[in-house]
Amino acid sequence: MLQEIKINYFNESLQIGMVNWREVYLLKPRIIKMNVEVDERRLVYGATGSNKRISYKILKRGLKKRSFSIFEEMPCWLFDSSPPASSKK
Repeated sequence: MLQEIKINYFNESLQIGMVNWREVYLLKPRIIKMNVEVDERRLVYGATGSNKRISYKILKRGLKKRSFSIFEEMPCWLFDSSPPASSKK
């Protein structure tokens, strides 16, 4: 199942899209949600499993207001709406 994510800001040189300062996505080569951390009183973003980080200051330099949607593949078990089986007899 696909989940729609509405990107509000985009940095073309880094290929990073932002919904807000807490939700940041690396768009190339595939969509990766980046983690938000505070390092030495600076806001930095990094992908899970990578030691490379990008500071908000560098990200903000090329940021432009641009609205578009991306679609991320989500596992089906997250959207399973069937009620849990009751154990009462």
